[in-house]
Amino acid sequence: MKKLTLLLILTLFATFGCEKLMKEDITLDDPDLQLFSDGLDADIGLSKSSINALNDALNRHGKNGKHRRDPAFLWKVAAELQGKLSNDEKARLLKWMDDNSVPYLFGSGMDGKARGGPQGDKGKLDIRSIYSILDEIQQESLKAIMESYGSKMRALQEQVKNGTLDKDAARAEFEALESAMQSEIEALLTDEQKQKLAEMKAQREEDRAKMAKAAHDAMVNALEMTADQESELETINNESVQAQKALMDKAKAEEMGREDVHEALKQLIIDRNSKIEALFDDKQLEIIKIYTALGMQYSKHCGKDRDGKDDGGRKG
Repeated sequence: MKKLTLLLILTLFATFGCEKLMKEDITLDDPDLQLFSDGLDADIGLSKSSINALNDALNRHGKNGKHRRDPAFLWKVAAELQGKLSNDEKARLLKWMDDNSVPYLFGSGMDGKARGGPQGDKGKLDIRSIYSILDEIQQESLKAIMESYGSKMRALQEQVKNGTLDKDAARAEFEALESAMQSEIEALLTDEQKQKLAEMKAQREEDRAKMAKAAHDAMVNALEMTADQESELETINNESVQAQKALMDKAKAEEMGREDVHEALKQLIIDRNSKIEALFDDKQLEIIKIYTALGMQYSKHCGKDRDGKDDGGRKG
């Protein structure tokens, strides 16, 4: 009887395969996550056990729309898949990433933006927020102002195109027009509306700061980073930011040509990536690369709205 049972088991394994007997399919309720899973499988080719591991992670970390709000979502999934995917599957995933060109590998949660908080709006007005607090008469006035200055700015662009106005003169005129437009828009607002806008801006900055910290903390937890690694990563990012700023200043002063600036920026990114690669161990680097590839996959398969327009992919 035991021999018969063993023979039956071996026959079933040979007929249906080990994976099919050991695990049932794990399904996804969220259509975005299903698109993500199906797209990843189509592009990479995953075993049944890996698809189940992926879907299980997506269900736990992304259910109820959490994948749209939680900056830790892809970091958590990447950390789990690092130990679940086969070496061949990981190699195919990273090859797909390389084939689709990712010069700035260590971005999205690993650069200075992740810790620096909101960058501010550099004094410019948030037209959408302004429009939302205006009454109907003010809204019509705002539209008229925008149309008037928009027409003047387009005329400047045409002059630059046809060579009747040089870029330096055009830049100065653009800045003057922007300043004048801002003054006219501000003149529309009551004191109460100005206070409301200030409160809305403060709330946006607070929300961005929270999201930035959450993204940074998610990375630290997924990679199990040490305090020394956190500190060194911040130093690397700050140095890179300063070097890029210096290049942009040279470009503005026309001390470097566009092609030279482009090549110098590429080299800065390469140098930054090399320093970061030296900072992490093999497991951490693999999680980082899987995270980056998953972000690209998510943008490819879920980064469009129902009208087919790009919504920018995941914000987190």
